[in-house]
Amino acid sequence: GICGCGVEDTDHDGDGVPSCNDGCPTDASKAGPGICGCGVEDSDPDGDGVSSCNDGCPYDPDKLEPGICGCGVSDADSDYDGVTDCQDACPEDPFKTAPGFCGCGVSDGDSDMDGTPDCQDECPSDAFKALEGACGCGISDIDSNDHGYPDCLDCKMDT
Repeated sequence: GICGCGVEDTDHDGDGVPSCNDGCPTDASKAGPGICGCGVEDSDPDGDGVSSCNDGCPYDPDKLEPGICGCGVSDADSDYDGVTDCQDACPEDPFKTAPGFCGCGVSDGDSDMDGTPDCQDECPSDAFKALEGACGCGISDIDSNDHGYPDCLDCKMDT
């Protein structure tokens, strides 16, 4: 027979190839080990040219390994700040990775160092006021005579 003298022409896995010539005699879907070996399919479901057995992301054509963000999610860093977009709450803002007080794309800076970020400070150049108050920025709202009106609104009377 095919297998030679004294060797059975038996096909143990029923794939049509005698076991003596079958590289995977117990795997009906393979006649040879292929890339992944006997008992493992040599498929490439994502079409990236790498068999599933060697592909850490068998259903993601853009990745062979999960990377930082996992399979199916890009490891891109759109704003080039060193933090991948999947971990960056402000992926389009190179100066922030979280919105902070002012949101993405807006600085959380405090020009007058009064403890209120400029984005929330009505008087960003006045270290003594965060709100305009009755007198406006740069002018104190103090009521030195305690009569209920700031000095900037008092009528000046000649005495």
